[in-house]
Amino acid sequence: MFKNKGDRLESLIQYFYQELSKLSNKNIKVKTKYDIDGKSGTTHNIDVYYQFELNGIIHRVIFECKNWKNKVSKDKVLTLKAIIDDIPNSVGVMVAPKGYQSGTQTFAEHHGIKLISGSEQSLLAIVVQSKLSVVLPDETVIGEPFYCLMEKDNNGELTGNYIQNGDESGKFFLILYFSKKEARESRTDLKSVVRGIDKNHLTILCEYSEHLGLKLAIKQFVSTEALGVDANLLKNYFL
Repeated sequence: MFKNKGDRLESLIQYFYQELSKLSNKNIKVKTKYDIDGKSGTTHNIDVYYQFELNGIIHRVIFECKNWKNKVSKDKVLTLKAIIDDIPNSVGVMVAPKGYQSGTQTFAEHHGIKLISGSEQSLLAIVVQSKLSVVLPDETVIGEPFYCLMEKDNNGELTGNYIQNGDESGKFFLILYFSKKEARESRTDLKSVVRGIDKNHLTILCEYSEHLGLKLAIKQFVSTEALGVDANLLKNYFL
């Protein structure tokens, strides 16, 4: 349970970078409410602290999370600049879902501070899409437990898009097939290709469903209909 909206945003940013860190070979640390001493001897409490080592040098990213009702002013970015000036090899990032007041972006860019705004859903979308781009199933992946249809471009390469089908109510579902043959026979688009879904891919699709609203369905064996299914049910039975 989160004590307030700020805690929720900080936990989301921590999750965001922890998940992206799994795609990297670097030695990475991500902490919330992290205390670090600056060159001045002052202890700074950092909302989200991200650290990695590259070529023997420790690099630090200092996040300030402002989950406020109003837009963030330039003064708050100035405060962040003072913190990163006091912490060696650090850069600053401010996250504010409601955005920033006029002139704040120009000030931040001048001092090399990154400003991020947008909904939780948009942040999570970056995570999921990044993970999908790394683990797109190729023709060697065996469907354990499912197969699906994916989109290919004119060169036969996967675009990263999973093909979804609509029902009578206008809702669209990503259909999961138990049989590769059934998936192949369901192809109605020349730009589609059958790909296996293993447990790693299914885990990511369940995340996509839970956080971004992707609707999943299972095509029952030798049935003409697909049955909508909850991501938690899929995880309980197949992961």
